[in-house]
Amino acid sequence: MFLASDSSSFREEKIKQILVEDPPLAALLSVIYFEWTVRRAIIALGSSPNVEIRERMKLDHGCDKYKQVWKDEVFPKIGKRLPEVVDVGNWDGLRRAFKLRHRLVHGITSCGHEYAEKRVHWAIAASTNV
Repeated sequence: MFLASDSSSFREEKIKQILVEDPPLAALLSVIYFEWTVRRAIIALGSSPNVEIRERMKLDHGCDKYKQVWKDEVFPKIGKRLPEVVDVGNWDGLRRAFKLRHRLVHGITSCGHEYAEKRVHWAIAASTNV
């Protein structure tokens, strides 16, 4: 959906456009965008060699796993935990966005614009803060 060369602002605007037409897809994309962002930040800022971090993150994904990898790899360098970077007030919202993504991917539910909108904005804000 996105190219590595796409700017963050382009990605965010595209997700917001999709939110109008297809809220569940926008919810999925916003969490994917966060994951893409946080994984690259961990690789760029991490203490271990990139190869080791990439290998670890093959199995470690989701809010709690990213939080732990960040704590191990990035916290020693920057002195901030991932929920602090995301914004502690937004961390719960990001977790709710991840839960919706999980339910959508597994066909458990769908969602309308109003429900998806908050989660999309939480995920985009988290990505921006990272």
